[in-house]
Amino acid sequence: MSVFVFFLQGTVVLLLAPLATGCVRWCKARFQGRHGASPFLPYVRFLTLLRKEMVIAETASWIFHAAPFVVLCTAVFVAFSLPLLTSAPPPGGLDNFILFAAILALGSVFLVLGGLDPGTAFGGMGASREMTLASLVEPAMITALAAFAVVSDNSAISGMLAAGGASLLQHPALVLSLVALGLVALAENARYPVDNPATHLELTMVHEAMILEYSGAYLAIIELASSIRLTVFALLLANLLVPFPLLATAISFSGALATIGATVAKLVIAMFLLALWESSIPKMRFYRMQEYLSGAFFIALAGLAFSLLSLP
Repeated sequence: MSVFVFFLQGTVVLLLAPLATGCVRWCKARFQGRHGASPFLPYVRFLTLLRKEMVIAETASWIFHAAPFVVLCTAVFVAFSLPLLTSAPPPGGLDNFILFAAILALGSVFLVLGGLDPGTAFGGMGASREMTLASLVEPAMITALAAFAVVSDNSAISGMLAAGGASLLQHPALVLSLVALGLVALAENARYPVDNPATHLELTMVHEAMILEYSGAYLAIIELASSIRLTVFALLLANLLVPFPLLATAISFSGALATIGATVAKLVIAMFLLALWESSIPKMRFYRMQEYLSGAFFIALAGLAFSLLSLP
């Protein structure tokens, strides 16, 4: 039954991923006094891109062709393996927080290689910036999740859910880890203040610079993977803060509907808060990224240290 639960979870996350991107754009447009496109427009965009012809550089090798599929596979893997709709551990312990960070890093590395492969100036610039950020993001993410692992005495993210919610009152230091994880999530998903996902200015591009050479179905795959990662991080943070209602191993039809409804509500609220955040702050200069991510690391380190001190 647990396999079915995680299959249901992955399917729901994949279906909701484009809606997450659409909700952010719609809310940001409203905050800026514009009507904004429909939140369901990303679904149409993905289908449109899949039908378009791809233009591929003559210098592109197999890495350029493989990168979109590796990025998508890593995003789908975390969508199916993490406890996003269920509190049950996945088969094989695939929700280990070290494995989670490693899988995300694998997707980032292949995206960087795909940006470098055609040999364009923008691709090389974006790849260089991305690897600089990744070297600062990964330690902060692992340290933030390590605090939850210490408190819950479990390296699996499903086990960490017991350290969220009400346990935040018993271990207030976890609030620091949760804040650090939120700052890391912004960097991992190329959101403000680290990156602007809507820009095409060479002085500010990071993620967009690496995918400028992609078009058609490849671009649709990469954008879908980005939407899935955003949805995964939003639901992971929401579950660490409010770890209910989540499906158990044995499920009922009414329980599944209630959990799916709660998941949609969590996602919409998270995207509203993200849009509010991005409408309230400016894009940070790239040379200040080390301050931002170092701050996230030291917040996570403080959360881990206080969590260790609070243990009996």
